[in-house]
Parts: sequence; C-alpha cells; structure tokens
Amino acid sequence: MPLRRRRRCIQPDPIPGGIFPADLVARHDLFRRLYLDPLTRLTPPRPWAPMTDAEWRALAPILAAMGCGMADRGRPMDCTPRARLDAIFHWATTKHGGGRAPWRILPHDFGKPDTVSRCWRRWARAGLWPRLLLAVALHPERLASLAHRICCAFRRAIRLCGGLHAIVLARRLGLFSALPAPSQLLPDPDLSEIYRPIFRRFAESFLARPWYPPRIVWRTLHSMHRMAGGRARIPRWMEPA
Repeated sequence: MPLRRRRRCIQPDPIPGGIFPADLVARHDLFRRLYLDPLTRLTPPRPWAPMTDAEWRALAPILAAMGCGMADRGRPMDCTPRARLDAIFHWATTKHGGGRAPWRILPHDFGKPDTVSRCWRRWARAGLWPRLLLAVALHPERLASLAHRICCAFRRAIRLCGGLHAIVLARRLGLFSALPAPSQLLPDPDLSEIYRPIFRRFAESFLARPWYPPRIVWRTLHSMHRMAGGRARIPRWMEPA
C-alpha cells in the first residue's frame, strides 16, 4: 500500500497592523446599515384601493411638473392620468403565483394591458418614479398612504430608472421596500467605498513584504467583497411584499 505524503503545514504570518481598523464597524455603523435598517425600515404593505381626492391632489403637481399626462405636449391619453396611475398601482402591488403579476391579469376596467404598460414605461423613462420616491422620503406624513404603492411601482421599474443608480437612490433614502430584493443581496457602491481602503492596504502589505495570511483573513475579505458586490442571481420570491 503506497504511503501518503503528509501535507506540509504552513504557519500563517501575523496580520500586519492597520489593515482592519478596530473601529470599522462602529465608525460606519455597519451593523445598523447592513442588518437593522433593511429589516426595520420596510414600508408596511397596504391593500390596493383607488386614490382618494387628497392623495391625487398630492401627486398631481408632480405629474404636471414631469409632463406625465398633465401637459399639452405629446399624444393625448385615452383616459385621465389619475385612472392610469391607479391601474399602474394595482398592477405593481398585485402578487401572482408567489411573484410579480404579469400585465395580462390586469382587470379590463383599467383598459388594455399593453396601453397601460407603455404608459408605465414612458413615465419611467421620464423619471417619474424616482421623483415620486423622493417625494415620499421628503414628505413621509403627507404621502404615508401612498408610500407602499409608490415603492412597488418604483421597484418594478428599477431597471428603466437606471438600475444600480436606482438601487443606490432607494437605499440612501431609506426606502428599502423599493428595492427588488433584500438590501444585503444587492450591489452597494457606498459599501464598496468603505471597504476600498482595506483592500488597498491589504494589497500594499503584500507588495511591501510577501506574507501568508491566516484563513480568517481570506474569509473576511471574501465576505466583504460578496456583501459589496451583491448576488448574481436572486429568486423572485425574496422580493419585499
């Protein structure tokens, strides 16, 4: 029976000082940023209901300023902007089969699904949904009843609104229900800027004097990279309610 060669055990070198600051978590409040806020600052879900007159009066000036169905320019709409917005909110807040609802199940009372979807995309490219999300953050009490519907509409249009830029906007505003998945699973450029000096100091220490890091260092760096870069694939069922 052939003898197995014993694997050579390499003793790791001590970690050079200054790579991992002792006050990193406390200085940037990472525990609250990564775990508490994404769980405690979710917008409470509400069942869909047609907008009241007070809710429409709060949104009408924003639509008029963005030229979304309220101005004289462009092709006239076949219904009022209020009815079209109600249709979009109904579609955005509806769940189907554990995931997002397709346009085809939109009730016929709201009009043709293709027409409503074109309006939704046109308003997304015009920047309406980020503007409404900003209004929710600036006036939380006045738009409290509309916050869930606006977050859902923004979440469905997040790719049309800039993708990563829209994710950063929702996270900075503290509206985590507007994200298409839990915040910990999405890319975080702000977190990358926090971690950048650590990776730079780690690389500089290697260039100055090659050393053999302990396994915990590699695991920590891998976890930091994964947390800042996000997951490549996220199941749809993980989308907030």
